[in-house]
This record gives sequence, C-alpha cells and structure tokens, in this order.
Amino acid sequence: MKHTIVKNLGGETKTVSLNPLKAIRATCLECVCWSPKEVKLCPSTLCALYPYRCGTNPGRKGIGDSSNLRKKGS
Repeated sequence: MKHTIVKNLGGETKTVSLNPLKAIRATCLECVCWSPKEVKLCPSTLCALYPYRCGTNPGRKGIGDSSNLRKKGS
C-alpha cells in the first residue's frame, strides 16, 4: 500500500510502501505533528482509526499468543 507522508514541518513529502496498520499509524502521527506520545493520548474516540492508532488490530487480540506455541524439541 502506497502512502504519502509529510516528512517534516517544512512540508516535504515522501511516498512509502506500508502495510495497512503502519499506514494508519503514519496517518495518526501526521495528525498529532509526529508526537508518538500524543498518538497514545489521542482523545478522538470517534475517529475510525482510533482503535488502530498504536499499530495494532484489536480484532486480533489473543491470536498468536506465545503460550499456545509449542517449544522446539518438545
């Protein structure tokens, strides 16, 4: 997925290939002027991207849990 991001405050842009979650994360970072702390503290709960803002998919919670994996050699 191609995504155009604003690289700096001068308005310089850069086009990069990102998976969907990374593209959402980049959009959220752009929204709060590239402050990761502000992304985590985002108050915009009505935003469609809000549940995905930290680069995770809440719909996949618990999938791939390491406790379910067998150790090598067992």
